[in-house]
Amino acid sequence: MPMPLVDNQQMYEFDNYRLDRVKRILFKDGEVVRLSPKAFDALLLLVENSGQVVGKDFLIEKLWPDTFVEEINLMVQISSLRKALGEKKDE
Repeated sequence: MPMPLVDNQQMYEFDNYRLDRVKRILFKDGEVVRLSPKAFDALLLLVENSGQVVGKDFLIEKLWPDTFVEEINLMVQISSLRKALGEKKDE
């Protein structure tokens, strides 16, 4: 089940985060969370597919269409997302 959109299909809200898909900005408690463009794209894909199993092949295909990339590229983006979202190493 996708996360609810608010503000006329522009924003997703989850926990204390707000994801503006048009302006391509992530907010946490009203403060901007810095993300690389590719990390933002990865987060948006995950949010838009919330409640579904999203495999690495799907993510790689969507994030880097018509391009061959190593799996490590996806791992780097997911790692940066985890850090930006405040996940600790042991969580």
